[in-house]
Amino acid sequence: MHIRLIILFSFILLMQQLHAQQQFGKSEYVQRDPRVDQLVDFQVQANRDALKGKTVIEQGYRIVVITTNKRDQAMDVKSRLMKSYPDQKTYLFYQSPHFRVQFGNFRSLKDAEKMKAELELEYGKSVFIAPSKIEVKMEQQESEKN
Repeated sequence: MHIRLIILFSFILLMQQLHAQQQFGKSEYVQRDPRVDQLVDFQVQANRDALKGKTVIEQGYRIVVITTNKRDQAMDVKSRLMKSYPDQKTYLFYQSPHFRVQFGNFRSLKDAEKMKAELELEYGKSVFIAPSKIEVKMEQQESEKN
């Protein structure tokens, strides 16, 4: 009895497989519409345009301007930096019990050292450079490669 069921089941599976091969085996060549290539090119360009304003994260340097346990003092330093240098980003981090204000996204140590010397005039010798993950705009990254 079991052998007959196994043979019947095997026969049904074999027939389904043959039917599937007949059904899908008819078309050997598919002709693609040339407009598909135009749509793909358009989508590639649209993706590039969308990424121009985006940022990527890479290894670089930031300047630590102040480390304090007083939030108001850290916020004051951050706001002064933002007013003095609107083209640079300023970051405020909290790691209990200290607030840390970091400044800039510098790809090279040389650029960070120039800015550090400028900031030391206003914020004193406690300013230091720290290796950090920085944000770089895609368009800036592409222009520096060329």
